[in-house]
Amino acid sequence: MVVVGTGSVGAAVADAIVLQGLCDELVLINHHPDKATGLAMDLMDGTEFIGRFVSVRRGDWSDCRDADVVIVTAGPKPKPGETRFQELGAAIDIVDPILAEIRDSGFDGILIMVSNPVDVLSWFAWKRTGLPRAQVIGSGAALDTARLKAIIGEITRLDPRMVSGYVIGEHGESQFVPWSTVSFIGKSFTQYLEDNRDRYEGVTLEGIEERTRERGMTIKRLRGGTSQGIAATVAGITRTILWNERRVLPVSTLIDGEYEYDEHDVFLSLPVALDASGVGDFVDLHLTDEELARFHASARVVREHCAMIADRL
Repeated sequence: MVVVGTGSVGAAVADAIVLQGLCDELVLINHHPDKATGLAMDLMDGTEFIGRFVSVRRGDWSDCRDADVVIVTAGPKPKPGETRFQELGAAIDIVDPILAEIRDSGFDGILIMVSNPVDVLSWFAWKRTGLPRAQVIGSGAALDTARLKAIIGEITRLDPRMVSGYVIGEHGESQFVPWSTVSFIGKSFTQYLEDNRDRYEGVTLEGIEERTRERGMTIKRLRGGTSQGIAATVAGITRTILWNERRVLPVSTLIDGEYEYDEHDVFLSLPVALDASGVGDFVDLHLTDEELARFHASARVVREHCAMIADRL
């Protein structure tokens, strides 16, 4: 496995992979080789105290050729108050040559894009590398879904893993929760709130959705950036693929006419089955008319930004 980029996010992703023992060998690539070497040494120093030995070393682009998974985390350092889309120009300057190197290495595994804006860059990565659509995945709204569940867990003081539902669309401002599909403890979450209104006075679906959307920016304001949540998310996606779990996760993937969604040539997050081959079957959520309109609006936002970098292809 290869991780490209060893900044705060890349380092956290590498750490999660090693601690969970997800692979035999982890190779780190950074445009400052010494940083990759230092992180590899740091991770190896914990070998004595982890459950499964993972060899970690600095590598180069030739290591991508035989990798089962390559994870791209490289990108510009976020500036305070700057949105993911405002980072697009700087991000594409960094990511484009990385994708060209991965392509030229002969890589034919699963490519996981983490760099933001992740939906736009996942589309670009699919175009740039020429990999089959099933083999290009963006971390997308898998993180936002985990945030949604964490917030519901905080509100109810119950295990957030009991929430069944997804955030879909863009990993950004146009993301949304299709509440008609969210359940909790055997009933719709909407019904759960109604049944317990006296316990959750002032709690609304709109408020939970807004907190979910803003959570990343809140964390950045409080500690300067996000890393642990996305690291756990990427490790979970990677485990699902490497261990052929066929788990359903809302990752950013090519939408090209599936089911009622009726969108084409755009990467957005929808729940899909993941396995060793990458993206498998889509889940048809049967969205309401209002939810479907929000999905199309999210697609327009992402597609508009893809058009801004199409000349780089």
